[in-house]
Amino acid sequence: MPGAAVSLVLAADEPAPRRAAEALFPGIGRCSLTRSALRPQAPFAGPLFAMLGAQPAGACVGLVVPVVLLDAAGDGAGSAGPDAGPGTFDASALFAVADHVNLVLRGPLSGPWPAGVPRTFPPVTGIYQPAVVRAFGGARVYSSGVVVAGVADAGRRTPFEARAVREGGFFAVSDTLVPAAIVAAYYGLKLAACGVPWAPARDRE
Repeated sequence: MPGAAVSLVLAADEPAPRRAAEALFPGIGRCSLTRSALRPQAPFAGPLFAMLGAQPAGACVGLVVPVVLLDAAGDGAGSAGPDAGPGTFDASALFAVADHVNLVLRGPLSGPWPAGVPRTFPPVTGIYQPAVVRAFGGARVYSSGVVVAGVADAGRRTPFEARAVREGGFFAVSDTLVPAAIVAAYYGLKLAACGVPWAPARDRE
């Protein structure tokens, strides 16, 4: 059964990611985290560290987060569709994440660490498992995996982020994917990550 290798599913606490997580990983325990919880400001603080730290090393965790899809000019493409209401998602537009590029200088392992905790920065090479992101009689996953650019605020990219995204040819950005990937890598986990197209209010205006 698809998703059988996934031990836990984390989804952004918004209607579309929650519904996509249910369609992609049926029958697997799911937890919803707010965007702020998916972007911890201090090492080992908050529910993201607690949940991922409780998983056995080598386990695969499902992750469903909103992403902003960009057009050729680097603007939000509004990819959820013009008629998509709150909490909807286009099942044919879900896509697995194959890798990321981190455009944010500060991450979840930045700052003071608790005494006695080894201070290491984990490699994230090979952390993503796009082949595991498959729906069971439900949503169809689009593509075999894409590279997502991690930014501080997906709805309002900085000039540096906008230029890097444009020059790198990336068409998807997220402000919640990369922090979760870094924490998962620290604990020796794999990620079956999926992006749900999302149009921020600023991009829709």
